[in-house]
Amino acid sequence: MLVNRSKSSVHRHQKAQARRHQYPESALWETEAGEAWLKLLMVAVLYSFGMECHVGADKLSRFFKLIRIDTHVGISSSALRQQLSRMESLLPVFQQRCESGVSAQTRSAVVAMDETFFGDFLILVLMDLSSGYLILEDISHDRRFDTWFEKAIPRLKELGIDVNHAVSDRAKALIKLAITGFDCQSGADIFHAQQDVSKWLGATLGRRHEQAKTQLETAEALLKKKPDNNLAELVQVVDAERAYKQIQETRADYHENLASIAEDVHPFSLETQKINRAEQVTFSLEKRAQAFEKIAQSQSIADIKQTINKFRNQLNDLASNVETWWLWVMEILAGLSVDEATHYWLIHALLPTVYWHQQLLKTQNPRQREKYRQAWQQAAQHLQTDAFTATLSESELQRWLEWAEWMARNFHRSSSAVEGRNGYLSQMYHNGRGLTEKRLRALTVIHNYGLKRTDGTTAAMRLFGQTFPDLFL
Repeated sequence: MLVNRSKSSVHRHQKAQARRHQYPESALWETEAGEAWLKLLMVAVLYSFGMECHVGADKLSRFFKLIRIDTHVGISSSALRQQLSRMESLLPVFQQRCESGVSAQTRSAVVAMDETFFGDFLILVLMDLSSGYLILEDISHDRRFDTWFEKAIPRLKELGIDVNHAVSDRAKALIKLAITGFDCQSGADIFHAQQDVSKWLGATLGRRHEQAKTQLETAEALLKKKPDNNLAELVQVVDAERAYKQIQETRADYHENLASIAEDVHPFSLETQKINRAEQVTFSLEKRAQAFEKIAQSQSIADIKQTINKFRNQLNDLASNVETWWLWVMEILAGLSVDEATHYWLIHALLPTVYWHQQLLKTQNPRQREKYRQAWQQAAQHLQTDAFTATLSESELQRWLEWAEWMARNFHRSSSAVEGRNGYLSQMYHNGRGLTEKRLRALTVIHNYGLKRTDGTTAAMRLFGQTFPDLFL
């Protein structure tokens, strides 16, 4: 077999190959399959640890040297930085091509928006809550309405998104963005409502609980030291037990009402499965406010920051999360020209069953999971025994089931998904000693097209309803 190479060239290649064969596995990297695997390893490490986890190039270089691939791959810090920079540049191009290829249609959405601060700048985050797709994630130097409007509206038009409802904290710019910019109702975020109450009462009650526990343990220890003539010590133990029991009961009452804030803001009643309207939600939340006031008075906890007034000012906006969703449901059913019997069955039988099943799958709190399980079982039993269910064909039932699942996924009352994203960015910023605009754009693409839920779908798949090429491969 003739090789079109000089002897000296062949000799140099053989000597170089001999130098590379320093380890038992070195021969594998000379093969075509071994070379492909090395490339895959390099890109996977840079993608997972360099991009997603913000690990520096110096540390990545040390890692590659530890696994002994430096004989076949350039692993210097400068080389790795160049590769990371190339990946940062290519990822936004990938998203642009994917978005340009989606079907042109209007997509109704419930969004959440918030900002997080990093030194002299901040990041504006706008997310579609149902899919988790980051519509906007951009570095800015202010959070005024005009800035939000200039950045958000073009992105929404570009993606064909019509905002039906917007959930946020009570920042004035975000409220104005929802009402004026998106032309929709601005819903209060239940996470911040609970957090405000927790800061006011939770920390103080927690400290007093620990103090009462310590006082009880101290009194019991003194009583044991004086077995005789111990009337004074016995009185101290009785008083300490009474104080400890009281603070325990107060804390339990506080936790019950704090958790019930979330349980009140549902489109269906947990107990009766009946429709929850804005009036019922507001009434239930007012009862929570009165309970918090009573707790504060019993423990002499001052409301210096007027937290309870702030909470009451949000009641209508919290209730709007429920009311807006019901208006959306009724508008869709009216557009479908559903007959009265089907309409009643959807509202009172199918929707509550699907809704509580989704809540059961989402929540991690054992107490709430049990409540949602009971509500789901009650609704499911009603659905099975409903005579109208038996009249539907399998195809009709499947069609309405898909609609109910989509509708239930579009009920949102919290911007916690955005808060979680802000927490992730904060960790990246502080651990990595900074966050560039180029890296932020790359992280946005990874979130939208790279991260997958347990069902194997990405945020882009869920938003656009179509598949996309694998971001990594």
